[in-house]
Amino acid sequence: MRFLLFAPWLLSLSCAGAPHAAPLAAATMYRGNPQLTGTYGAAAVRSIAGVRFAFRTGGPIRSAPAVVGGLLYFGSGDGSFYALDAVSGAQRWRFVTGGAVHSSPAVAWDNVYFASRDGFLYALDAATGRRRWAFHFGRDRGDQNYWDYFLSSPSVVGRTLFIGSGDGSVYALDARSGALRWRFDAGARVRATPAVSGDTLVAATMAGIVYALDTRDGRLRWKFATQGAANAFADNGNDTTAISASPSISDGVVAVGGRDAFVYGLDLRDGSLRWRTTHDGSSWILATAVDAGTLYVGSGSATLVQAADLATGAEKWRHKTRGAVFASLTLAGDVLYVADFSGSLEAIDKASGARLWSYPLSGRVLATPVVADGIVYCGADDGTMTALAGSVVAAPGAGVPRKRVYWQGRKSDKAFSWFQNGVDGAILDYFRGAGYEQVDARQLAEFMGEEIARPGRSVVVFADNRIPADVVEEISARALIRRYLDAGGKVAFLGPNPLAYRLDPDTGVVDDIDYKPVEQVFGVRYPPLQRVGGYYASRTTAEGERWGLSGIAVSAGAIEPGEASGVLAQDEFGMASAWYRSYGGAPGTGLLQLNLPRMAPTDYAPYRAAIEHGLE
Repeated sequence: MRFLLFAPWLLSLSCAGAPHAAPLAAATMYRGNPQLTGTYGAAAVRSIAGVRFAFRTGGPIRSAPAVVGGLLYFGSGDGSFYALDAVSGAQRWRFVTGGAVHSSPAVAWDNVYFASRDGFLYALDAATGRRRWAFHFGRDRGDQNYWDYFLSSPSVVGRTLFIGSGDGSVYALDARSGALRWRFDAGARVRATPAVSGDTLVAATMAGIVYALDTRDGRLRWKFATQGAANAFADNGNDTTAISASPSISDGVVAVGGRDAFVYGLDLRDGSLRWRTTHDGSSWILATAVDAGTLYVGSGSATLVQAADLATGAEKWRHKTRGAVFASLTLAGDVLYVADFSGSLEAIDKASGARLWSYPLSGRVLATPVVADGIVYCGADDGTMTALAGSVVAAPGAGVPRKRVYWQGRKSDKAFSWFQNGVDGAILDYFRGAGYEQVDARQLAEFMGEEIARPGRSVVVFADNRIPADVVEEISARALIRRYLDAGGKVAFLGPNPLAYRLDPDTGVVDDIDYKPVEQVFGVRYPPLQRVGGYYASRTTAEGERWGLSGIAVSAGAIEPGEASGVLAQDEFGMASAWYRSYGGAPGTGLLQLNLPRMAPTDYAPYRAAIEHGLE
């Protein structure tokens, strides 16, 4: 086991002394620049068209990617560092380390640099992945691994690489050879990435201390003790001491947030306190970004992103997120990008705090999103790196899409229900948590009527796969639900089309199954049951992957592919098992037919991605 652990870099010793090509024009690194402002030079992605690719690793991805020369670089909790084609997602190379790679890469001097939990800082040939050199840190200080998610990432300025370590040190190394230039003992773990402005480096520690060092020799210029430095874990059974968020430097101000619930504005020259603010007095401050005199702050349990005046700390606006924000913030053009614990990746207008779009990634997200060449990249704790194809043009229609979820409930214990074991309730809870407004039959009819009168971007999800009589008052193309689709609305069924199930109005018991009403209302012809009855393996198509679906599932109720405007999944007989039918609205609108598992809850994020495709 020990041989396997170290074999990857031992095998790379043969190229440790390989000559270096001409250096890159500029280093690419975590948060966009050595000042760690989170600002990237890419054009803003104001709307998304679909999934470019989804690449799966064997562990959580908490490493922010770097995009250089057509390659996408990032690390994974599976102990590997990856290089992918930035457009297709095809793997170019993979380097295996002896620990989780929760450091974000820097690319310079034709090398890619990152740290691993195996205690090494690696420098690999950016084109081939061959090891050029590795620097071994000392042993981590202590074993208090409370929410210790990230490793310090390298900042490269000229020929010098700066990085913090769990051994309590800040290091300066020669970026080309790995030779040590200087080392500063900070006295506690340094998980935050050092920020560099001019000849000053600012590093923060898990002991709640901020240090400013001379970049040339590592001499101490000043230090600042946050309020958290005087706190103890035993005070309230929580860490209110550590600084895990990397500082940002702009306009002579060092902005840094801590687990003591405060964000601090320090003077870069002498470390004096200019201002201090909090969100709710208890929420960890875990991310900062700066642009044009505005500071953007991400908060943990307070579940928000805030814009504030960099000079004073005064709030400009705040945006409520769906989960805690542990990932750093990304700025591109006039858009702020943020990912949170709910798995939501959001694009926010920098000036107003208004949401432009959101995309549901699978599971918790601690990785920082990165924008490059019209694509938004972001990793997630399920081990997937997702690339979203985008546009600099906003989605059609004004404002945020209107989203509704309809749920009827069973009339009696004998009433038919497509979903079993409380799955319909789980679906309802998920979509409500994702910001969908629950409606009853009357409210649903009113909503569809409003959208017919004033068409906009909207969707209705039928959580328990039932259609109320209020929206199919006549079985024809004049039915309210059909007129809603004709007006550009979107309807998502999660099981076989419920209009085919003829129910007793008093008991809810199925009297008959007849797909003729489906054809009359929706214009979709279903084959005879003897052709498609049963549950069959269904594989996502390329178009389905673009909509956010993935993998193989078991489904029922398929149709001929020619009956659909687009096929998102096909069963083993080539029938369309997940599909959509357009009624003349914007691309991605119309009737969406999905097949969710009937008997047990699942990860609903991929289905929600398909449901919101074309709206966000």
